[in-house]
Amino acid sequence: MTKVEVFRKNGRIVGYKATGHSDYAEYGEDIVCAALSMALQLPLGGMQDILDIYPRFDIDSDGYLNVDLRNMNVGDKEQALNVLLESMVLMIRNLSKDYPKNIKLVEKEEK
Repeated sequence: MTKVEVFRKNGRIVGYKATGHSDYAEYGEDIVCAALSMALQLPLGGMQDILDIYPRFDIDSDGYLNVDLRNMNVGDKEQALNVLLESMVLMIRNLSKDYPKNIKLVEKEEK
């Protein structure tokens, strides 16, 4: 199972982390893994290539991704960034409802 954690502060997404494998199908044929990977990596690419925002992140081929936006000044790009991140959460929420044995979404509000 892949666990996706979304971290919020004052309602805004300040980071997200994914760990584990969906185990829906064999490697290379796992459509759940492919959809989840796309949902998680698309905002990261959009941040860097379109918005010119470079968050701290770690990624490996073992099902781990950690993106940290805390203490970043995104200036006038906050609304666009928020749209990217909330769209990601919407996609993951829908995937976790469709595949509850393979994806667990946890949203946490930080103080």
